[in-house]
Formats: sequence, C-alpha cells, structure tokens
Amino acid sequence: MPSLIINLSCFIRRYGVPMAVATLLSFPALADEAGDIEWRHQVQRGSVTLKLNPLGSTQRQAFYVARGFTAEQIAPYARSCGFSIGFLNNSPQELHTDLRTWYVMDRAGQKTSLRLPDAWDAEWARLQIASAQRIAFRWAQFQRENTFEPGDWIMGMATLERSVSGPFQLVAPYRLGQEIQEITIDGIRCEVTE
Repeated sequence: MPSLIINLSCFIRRYGVPMAVATLLSFPALADEAGDIEWRHQVQRGSVTLKLNPLGSTQRQAFYVARGFTAEQIAPYARSCGFSIGFLNNSPQELHTDLRTWYVMDRAGQKTSLRLPDAWDAEWARLQIASAQRIAFRWAQFQRENTFEPGDWIMGMATLERSVSGPFQLVAPYRLGQEIQEITIDGIRCEVTE
C-alpha cells in the first residue's frame, strides 16, 4: 500500500485533490500496488523499471464504453495499436519522461511515434465528446510528461501513430537527474483485431 500512497501523493501534488478523487472513483478496483497485474514485458535498467502489456481492441473498447463513450466514438482508439505501460523510479533522484521522445522501431528499422494524449483529446473535441468522458479518457492514459520522485510509479495506456506489423521494440528515453538515459523493451506485437 505504500506505493499506492506515494503514487496518489504524486497525483495530488500535480493535479490537486478533486482530480485525484475523481480518478480513484473511476476505477472500481485498484490492483494492490500493481502487483495483481501480470506484465508480459518487463525490463529494468538500474533502479528504473518499465513494464508493458499489449491491449486488444475489445479490451480498450470495453474499458471506455464503461466510462461513457459509445462503441462508435471509441472505435478509432480501439483499432489503434495500444498497450498499458507501467513505469517505476526506484532511484534516489527525480526522473522525467516525455512521450514526445518515445518511439517504436520495427525489424526493418522504421520508427513510429506514440500518439500523444493531446492528439486524442483534439479528436474527442472535434467529435464533441462530453467533458466527463474526455476526463476519464485522459486520466487512464500514460501522460505526455511525468515527473517521478524517488519511489513514484505510474500506469497508463498509450497508442502508436500507426500499427506496426511484426514484433517491434519500444525505446523510452528519460532524464534521471541531469542525465538522459533510455530503457527498451523488445518483442512487442500489436494486438489489434478488426
């Protein structure tokens, strides 16, 4: 439970008590310190851990239909290549991530960026999706920028700008103190179904 408290305190510092409460209420059951989740991909570099689970279209569609989207509204998101990310900073220094620097590389060396939560939010605004659904969406995403104090961890979903065939590698640069480092996960596959 200490990690959950640390993670919640990170949310409160960043976004305030009302948003933290709204976020907690949007998840009917929280995994005990993310320990109940079986991560298919996990890598550690020093004191930094990156975890990833590919998520199928049906999973993501059901998740957001339960949060007020219609199946038609969330279809573009559900059809994209998406996954759940867990990131943990067990170092004694502050760590900063920025999804604008993350990318995947396929076996042919072709790079693909992650589609930022802001881009999805612009799509929801264009479709005139209600504010409550847009907030629920935003809070389940791995945020564009995160600052992790020692011991902080965050989970969230992310998608790619385009689907990638075959296995690919996620490259996740981050700043630890003043040093730029990166952590990578190999062998990921999109689990998109039509």
